[in-house]
Amino acid sequence: MNESIAHDFGVVDDKGDRYEFHLESDLGGQCRLEAIVQTERGPRRNELASIFVSLWNDVSNRVIHELVEGMGENERLKKTPNLKNGINRLSPLIGRELAVQLWALMEMQESGSIEAILHGWRELAREERWWLYAKAAAPGQRAGAGWRRALFHALSETPESRVTDPMPVKKKSPGSASRSVRRAATKKMPEENQERENQQVPTPSIPPTTARRRRQPTNPPKAGLNQSMVKKPAVKKVAPEVSYN
Repeated sequence: MNESIAHDFGVVDDKGDRYEFHLESDLGGQCRLEAIVQTERGPRRNELASIFVSLWNDVSNRVIHELVEGMGENERLKKTPNLKNGINRLSPLIGRELAVQLWALMEMQESGSIEAILHGWRELAREERWWLYAKAAAPGQRAGAGWRRALFHALSETPESRVTDPMPVKKKSPGSASRSVRRAATKKMPEENQERENQQVPTPSIPPTTARRRRQPTNPPKAGLNQSMVKKPAVKKVAPEVSYN
């Protein structure tokens, strides 16, 4: 495999963070997904996932089609993106979506779950995949435990993902599918991780708004007196003068 040639799967920022998906032509080899993060000391590589080439070949066409269909116009190049043998550079958004799929496949113990996992992943909206990536990529998460193990159960055991369809599926709006995925994933979490997930951040108390005071009159009437009871000053009547001339 010639790793000196890199193929861009869509638009990739050369100076920013990116992902690299390494594909081998040997069926007994491994395909690896790496995250490249730019730091002050230079790029830092971190291997996220690795599966057999033979397993990747079973899902590659539908995974590539799903990733391309979800890309925006500003994410695509003139030609249709494709993953080739060698190094494939991915944008951070595409890399996170692919990582969720690969993590679930890594947890698979029997080939009968491939179609269910693929269907469950394709049914999710991009925002839901990004949310799941943030959970499974958090510090302390590893293969075989935590959120990465929960991803397998969430994608393969939800009622919606039991139906396998080779044709492109219609995605749900963000939030509808994520509720079922979150319930399934949280159910499979270890007790200590589940308690941490269920912890609520206390909401800061906001003091009640001070009521506006009613403006008092300059000379208020005396207490206990009704305005109708206040006597007005009497007007003295003067009789008209009569002339006897």
